[in-house]
Amino acid sequence: MRVTWLSKGLLIGLTLAAASAFAADYPSKDIHIIVPFKPGGGVDTTARILAEYGNKSMSGGKLTIENRAGGDGVVGQTFAAKAKPDGYTVLAATSSFVTNPMLKKTEFQAEDFRPVAMFNMDPEIIAVGANSPFKTIADLVAEARKRPIATAIAGIGTSHHMAGLAIEDASGIQFNYIPTKDFGSQLQAVMGGHVEMALWPLGEAKKHADAGSIRILAVADTKRLPAFPDAPTWTEAGLNVKMWTTFRGWAVPKGTPDAAVAYLSDLLGKISRDPGYKAQMEEYGYPVVYADAQAFGEIVADYAALSRQVITKHGLIEK
Repeated sequence: MRVTWLSKGLLIGLTLAAASAFAADYPSKDIHIIVPFKPGGGVDTTARILAEYGNKSMSGGKLTIENRAGGDGVVGQTFAAKAKPDGYTVLAATSSFVTNPMLKKTEFQAEDFRPVAMFNMDPEIIAVGANSPFKTIADLVAEARKRPIATAIAGIGTSHHMAGLAIEDASGIQFNYIPTKDFGSQLQAVMGGHVEMALWPLGEAKKHADAGSIRILAVADTKRLPAFPDAPTWTEAGLNVKMWTTFRGWAVPKGTPDAAVAYLSDLLGKISRDPGYKAQMEEYGYPVVYADAQAFGEIVADYAALSRQVITKHGLIEK
């Protein structure tokens, strides 16, 4: 019995020593941020801004961006989920890492990741072209009660599609969804009047709204945006939908050491407090909203429950 307890004590001691050594040395090499989309979109842009500011304070390793696009994010998300859980592979996590396993036959589940921290919450907006006959959200809603409104979305089953379905369910209006994966193509369709509106995250659309090529009619936030004070919240517009946003954060493969998660979460917190970083993010239209590992985990769980409800009701699961 004495030998057994001594062995257990030795094992615990060695484990603690190894964990302490890992924490002291981490990071000792570059950390790969897996962006599961092509360069240029919101996930890629925010990842690169983070890397720029994070690398100013890091030693022993740098943040490097690795784009692994395909399958609406599935390719990169699968790669990250299957990576060695050593703290050196991080997923640039957005809403689709939660919903893709619900919608498609994937080799991973959201539970295969540990949430690290969130750095941005990008509210969904309803946008129209500059010359649209819909001058207010009330105009659009009134017409949508009569007939389906042609609506550009990134794809069937995306967070934007589900936001529209949630609006339909809660408000009794109708959309005719036009899936167009490329944001540039969606933008041209809206500006050219080929579709009547779009459901977008604010970050994708802000600079075009600033330029006057599109107009924001409503925003899925708890309060109006200072940059667009005339655009009511969805609640003010009577859409009766729980706030719907695109979140962006970091997640790591399940089994990643606590020390790595703590380091990465603290790093994101430090970056999020940097005035230069905040100014650059907000210039691009990406509000800085930081949440640590626990809070981000709760946000992911809430989003999963809300999404599962919409996906199940509308039969969006692949057969």
